[in-house]
Amino acid sequence: MEQILDLPDYELTLSIVEDTSVIFEQPDRPATSLVFDPGRGVFSDSFAVLGHDRDGTLMHTQAVGFRDPETSLKRYIQSSFLDYRPSDYPLHALRCRMDLPEAFAFMQGSFAYQGELWMRPGRGGRQGLGLARKLTNFAMMHALERWDYDVIWAVVSEKKIRARFPQRAGYPHHNGPAFTWSAGEQSLEEYVVWALAEEVPNYSKDMRCDGVGSVKTANLPRESSGTVMRL
Repeated sequence: MEQILDLPDYELTLSIVEDTSVIFEQPDRPATSLVFDPGRGVFSDSFAVLGHDRDGTLMHTQAVGFRDPETSLKRYIQSSFLDYRPSDYPLHALRCRMDLPEAFAFMQGSFAYQGELWMRPGRGGRQGLGLARKLTNFAMMHALERWDYDVIWAVVSEKKIRARFPQRAGYPHHNGPAFTWSAGEQSLEEYVVWALAEEVPNYSKDMRCDGVGSVKTANLPRESSGTVMRL
């Protein structure tokens, strides 16, 4: 089922779709990993959020997946970390060093993973309007209502940590570098961010929605949203 939400203040229409393969079918933005490929079976359920302008041009993507691994989050990641590897790092040459937070060893139950956040660069992509932060939190809240997860987590760059983007979107905790990916001369360090279900703030509460219908949003301060990122 596809849900359509209208954000008239941003001249943007959101579609919430069940098939996350759409993330891999967009010519203007590469997927940062293969974790949302339905054929890989990483998640038991997932959805994607697509944002289009009035001309039908894709302006925004993100996705959230759900899993109840019946083990701690730390043990789950240790056993399946290759699912979350950067898509442009060849598997045969990949080496990874992990330093996961100890808190993950005590997190049991279900979790949601959020990623593939993308805003089209430039003013035409709605940058400078604070929209990326609000849409990130919107998806966190939609996933919580849908699955009632125990924890939501994501992988982010150090640049986004320094800019406090995850914190402003609703992730109070971060740790890292949690992953150091190496392949040949390439190397990438990434952080993890997370929030327990009871810690997720509703920054999108002013996005009033009557099911499938109009969503009115308040004007927000200027903020840079970047292009493609894990989160």
